[in-house]
Amino acid sequence: MPIELTVEQRDLQAALTDAWSDHAPAQDLWSSIRELGLTEIPFPEDLGGAGYGLKDASVVMTAHGRRLGSSPYLSSVIMAGLTLLHAADDEGRRAHLPAIVTGERRAALVCGSAVVSSSIDAELSERGTLLLNGRQDVVLDAASADVLVVVAHSASGVELGVVEGGAAGVRRDVRESLDLTREFACVEFAGVEAVRVSGPQLAERLGRARSLMMIALAAEQVGIARQCLEMTVDYAKTRQQFDRTIGSFQALKHRLVDMLVATELAEAAVLDVADADRFDDADLAERAASARVLAGRAAMFAAEEAIQIHGGIGFTWEHPLHHHFRRAKTDQLLFQDHAVHVDTVAHAMLGRARATSV
Repeated sequence: MPIELTVEQRDLQAALTDAWSDHAPAQDLWSSIRELGLTEIPFPEDLGGAGYGLKDASVVMTAHGRRLGSSPYLSSVIMAGLTLLHAADDEGRRAHLPAIVTGERRAALVCGSAVVSSSIDAELSERGTLLLNGRQDVVLDAASADVLVVVAHSASGVELGVVEGGAAGVRRDVRESLDLTREFACVEFAGVEAVRVSGPQLAERLGRARSLMMIALAAEQVGIARQCLEMTVDYAKTRQQFDRTIGSFQALKHRLVDMLVATELAEAAVLDVADADRFDDADLAERAASARVLAGRAAMFAAEEAIQIHGGIGFTWEHPLHHHFRRAKTDQLLFQDHAVHVDTVAHAMLGRARATSV
């Protein structure tokens, strides 16, 4: 299968990148996303979706990264939405997904960095609901979410619940973040009753949902890298030093090429794994980790190099590059630290090496 976007996907990505302005207000961006039907992309038609797949949603995420989108597309559509789609029972999906699919209601996923883990405790009530207690720090877009999808621990293992964002006993405190373009909050539950939507083989299904989230986030990181690269190439073509454009200096040419190579490798890894239906859970997890490693490194490397090549102006508060750097670093820390994904890929490769050497 070719590792590339279709003509339609490239046109969509270009159109979104052109239409969305940097640092557009979250509500304006979200309204645009809803009007274009982008929230429906990764969901099946029987739940109100468009019936496309993760690869098309990744196109949106790449444009989101290029423009540092502050909409809840990642938190609501990708994180909460795909968790319900893959891990909730049928009744839970049909009750809670349609409003998320249309974007009518915004959702946030409350879970630990590994997704299948959480610091929220759940107790099964006599009515079959979940009683939630505990606190989860650093939840993306939780303060403004209409509904919270909660991964929690119980005596029997992991549970999945849904609760209104403004329910009694729910406390949401906005937290300062390195990324100034996104909202994070601490969420605390004190005896909160939630609808239990735990599906079969919940831990395994949450693991697959996590892999899909990682792929979408890697697509955003590719967008960050691509934007930093293009901004820097444009700058190098116009900035004059010693009566020459700095882009004519061989040393800078090599640095720009290194940025390009890192970005292209990351994009190839993301496009390959974005056709997620081709892979079983174990293979998908490994490939998603690999994409996260390459995309995370590309975004950070491109942002760092862009600032350096821009020189003094790149370090000013008024220049947009530091926002890309902040988003790149924040993305690198979502869904566990970058080093965890490096270990995942390394263990998988070593395992295959041992198997072939026996």
